[in-house]
Amino acid sequence: MDEKKLRPLMIDFKRYAHALLAVSVFLYIGVLIPEQGQDSSIKDLVLMVTTLVFLIGSFTCFKISLKYKKQLDKL
Repeated sequence: MDEKKLRPLMIDFKRYAHALLAVSVFLYIGVLIPEQGQDSSIKDLVLMVTTLVFLIGSFTCFKISLKYKKQLDKL
């Protein structure tokens, strides 16, 4: 690939990673804030699993972005 294709891919994946990381933080905050008068164990489980999925997606996007950056540095 050439530089014109690699740089936008690197930037896009970095933006995806930041967005996924931000959403996972908000979901985790939702777990920390207690609800009054309700049993929220199922809700907490769903939020934690969703947070984990978003964190894994963010980590993956950061790794892909880093791969493109290394390819870009070689050129």
